[in-house]
Amino acid sequence: MHNRTLLMIVYSVLMICSLVLFFAGINMRPAVIKPLLLGLGALAVIFCSATFPIAYALTPSDKTQKASSDQAYAETLQQVVGLLRSINDRMMISDTAKRIAFRERDQETLRQVIRTEINRGNMEIALSLADEMSRTPGYEHEGQEIQRQIVAARADKMDRKVLEAVSIFEQMLSRHEWDDALTEARQLQQTFPDSPRVKDLASRVREAREQHKKDLERQFLEAARRDDVETAMDLLKQLDHYMTEKEAAPLLEVARGVIGKKRQNLGVQFKLAVADHEWIDALHVGEQIMADFPNTKMADEVLSMMDLLKERAAGQQQAARNYGGI
Repeated sequence: MHNRTLLMIVYSVLMICSLVLFFAGINMRPAVIKPLLLGLGALAVIFCSATFPIAYALTPSDKTQKASSDQAYAETLQQVVGLLRSINDRMMISDTAKRIAFRERDQETLRQVIRTEINRGNMEIALSLADEMSRTPGYEHEGQEIQRQIVAARADKMDRKVLEAVSIFEQMLSRHEWDDALTEARQLQQTFPDSPRVKDLASRVREAREQHKKDLERQFLEAARRDDVETAMDLLKQLDHYMTEKEAAPLLEVARGVIGKKRQNLGVQFKLAVADHEWIDALHVGEQIMADFPNTKMADEVLSMMDLLKERAAGQQQAARNYGGI
């Protein structure tokens, strides 16, 4: 074998080894070894490329062998190119195989992360990860299905919150706390603007208040018709918080009758208690007269007797305690 032919074969093998080392560094895992192989491969390629022309020029050759040497060099070069193409094809196949092998593992890790974020209540993060999965070839359907599940879970969680808040609102309505209920309704509409459950809460407060007022009015008229003065007076006091002067005008005559009977009943109770020397009862009735009918002659009369009533009521209470201790 001629000297230059042997030199070309040696350098071709060195170049092939250098390229193999370089491409192996590109696809190497873990990443710690990757830079080392890339560097060694690149240095080897540079070394071969730089030293081959010098070595070729220094290798002796006969002129008669020049044609055959050139032909051998061309054939060797073609073999090197073919070998490099084969290596490249193999490495491409290897890289594709790695992507296929690692893709399922990566997707399983992604599934676990999505489940963790859902359990933590981080629906937006989970939705973003599911969207990433849906854009991965082969996992489009699964990613879209997970997205639908997350959206449904988020809606269900939001609906539970709305139901809890509406339950508190309903309790306010049942206690007739109209102002607080109206404030709560407006806050819920701001907090859950897309929920149909809170859309008409403010109007519900107004409707419930109006209905309660009508119920009180009906109950008052029924109590007055039955001459149930105590119940009628209690309802009349409640109606006072709901009705304007114009709204109360139709009930004015009935209310005057109830008030008159109430005043008359209290007067009779007071006189009977005084006559029977039931000073404790007389004191309680007298205080009620002064509270309910402060600007009447009867209230003035009770006021003039109040000191005496208190003194005698205290004595009666002391006597009752002494009697109980015997």
